[in-house]
Amino acid sequence: MYRLLRAVAGLALRWYYRDIQVEGLARIPRRRPLLLVVNHPNALVDALLVAWFVPRRVLITAKATIFRNPLAAVLLRWMGVVPLRRASDEALGPAASSPARNKETFRAVHDALRSNGTVLIFPEGKSHDEPSLAPLKSGAARMALYARATGNVADLAIVPIGLTFERKEAPRSRVLVQIGEPIFMSSWRAPTGAPPAEALTAEIDGRLRAVTLNYPTIDDATRAIRLASLIAALFDDAPTIGARSLGVEMAIARRIDELSIRLQGADDALRRQGDQLVRRLDAVEHVAANHGVLVEDVGIEVDGGSAFWFVLRESWLVLLAGPVAIWGRINHWVPFWAARGIAMRSIDCAADPAMRTLVAGTAFVALTYMAQTALVAVLWGPAIAIGYLISLPVAADINFSLSDRLRRALHRARAFLRFRHDRELQHRLRDELRSLRDDVRAFDRALGSELSVPTL
Repeated sequence: MYRLLRAVAGLALRWYYRDIQVEGLARIPRRRPLLLVVNHPNALVDALLVAWFVPRRVLITAKATIFRNPLAAVLLRWMGVVPLRRASDEALGPAASSPARNKETFRAVHDALRSNGTVLIFPEGKSHDEPSLAPLKSGAARMALYARATGNVADLAIVPIGLTFERKEAPRSRVLVQIGEPIFMSSWRAPTGAPPAEALTAEIDGRLRAVTLNYPTIDDATRAIRLASLIAALFDDAPTIGARSLGVEMAIARRIDELSIRLQGADDALRRQGDQLVRRLDAVEHVAANHGVLVEDVGIEVDGGSAFWFVLRESWLVLLAGPVAIWGRINHWVPFWAARGIAMRSIDCAADPAMRTLVAGTAFVALTYMAQTALVAVLWGPAIAIGYLISLPVAADINFSLSDRLRRALHRARAFLRFRHDRELQHRLRDELRSLRDDVRAFDRALGSELSVPTL
């Protein structure tokens, strides 16, 4: 059942998000007990992501309030989810602040770790929309310290995992999963005089911040990520149809943070230079947008030969995959539309659209599949019905992939026609981008290092 639910979760995530990139998977040890500590920006989606990409069965901890629904409680326990009772959710009284309120959960976690298992915990305590990590609870640290103190959990590792969503509420956006450096409890020691639980919580906080982006306000986050995307496009010499890696943009965003900190101690001339670079980046994006093109498409070739091969390649792909994609769209339009309609009816936080769409969509798609397969079995027999059932998710995958590619191809075609008509515009934009690239590198060197984007 766990394998089946994991496969379904993976399918739903791939359909909702355009690209899910996982970095550092090799840092997850394969043969030792693990405590996965993960930031919590997107409610249930976070747990689904971790359970999908981690190559081990994961015991998930979740807030006890979701177990109040009897149906949800049965399903969650069937999946192996254990309730974690937060003080803020408890009725007023001694139990609200007593660590004993989670005695059963701690026992379940310890039993899993003792059996060489993998446990997921969200140390922030709850999902939220803030652009930075919330203060961490000490539960993960206390679990790890207790496991070490008992002596019957050997080689426990705490693995920090950072989840970054381009736009967590938006379908066909991108997700970045980054696995940080593990903390090996066999060798970890608290600084002299520091309470172990507090010291380990601080260590977990530092490791999580190394694999997440953290900003004071949402406006700061939006501005920094947009600037990172512009700089990534600036260094993209060979524009392609495929989506650029979100990991590249996040690496640049972190570099911008480092430069911003260094810039605080720099002289006025260097600060003015930084402000001017940002204004120039904004200006070149504005000019490109006014002409209906993207910055990353400024470098495309506009000769007839390049256009011919582009049209030939994309047309051939549409001819081959188009009928299957149309089949996938026809079969899934109703359940997807219904799920999205339910998800957008009332939104309390930015995590609601994705979470509700995934849950409702999974249910509607399953019902649709069962009805269609039963009808095919009646009409043509069980063998054809099984083949029909297998074809449905494959057709949906192809539909999503081809739709994304066609949208990107349309942008490229629009840029080609614009630059073909106005060569001087392309030359002007290319020259400005080339100058900006040189100036960004020089500015970075002036602050003490060399900007590099090796994955482009």
